[in-house]
Amino acid sequence: SFLLRVYAWKGILADEGVVNRALMGMGLIDEPVVMLYTNVSMLVGMTYVYLPFMVLPLYANLVKMDLRLLEAAHDLGAGPLKAFWLITVPLSRTGIVAGCMLVFIPSVGEFVIPSLLGGADNIMIGRVVWDEMFSANNWPRASALAIIMIVAVIVPLLWLQNAVSATSPEDVRK
Repeated sequence: SFLLRVYAWKGILADEGVVNRALMGMGLIDEPVVMLYTNVSMLVGMTYVYLPFMVLPLYANLVKMDLRLLEAAHDLGAGPLKAFWLITVPLSRTGIVAGCMLVFIPSVGEFVIPSLLGGADNIMIGRVVWDEMFSANNWPRASALAIIMIVAVIVPLLWLQNAVSATSPEDVRK
């Protein structure tokens, strides 16, 4: 399923793909725009794949929010933006952190999307480790890069664990 969805993006972003044909059909462009094998196509693919990992923890957190707090903020004169920043964002902090971790951890070692959509010139660390192991046959460098990748994942997790364990019960009730 994952691989099929990434291949579908290849078809959508190709020179003769759906987007270019639609733009040419509307007369907005005369020749196809190169979208595939660029950083933009890689960003589109990664956003498409990892967006649910961010949205679902946020939704799970926000669905439990007491809407009377927003109503009280509006009654006290707060505008929509101020009520959002003062009420919604602090109450959704755990969902934001969980979503960021759920997106960050797999995207650090992502290999398939950069290989299929980003082309050979991208420098995502998962792709670099693969190139060092299989193209350059430099296993010591690949091992060192893998250790760096593991540290890049463990440090934020330790920070998160420290932040969660330092939270007092009174902070949790707020």
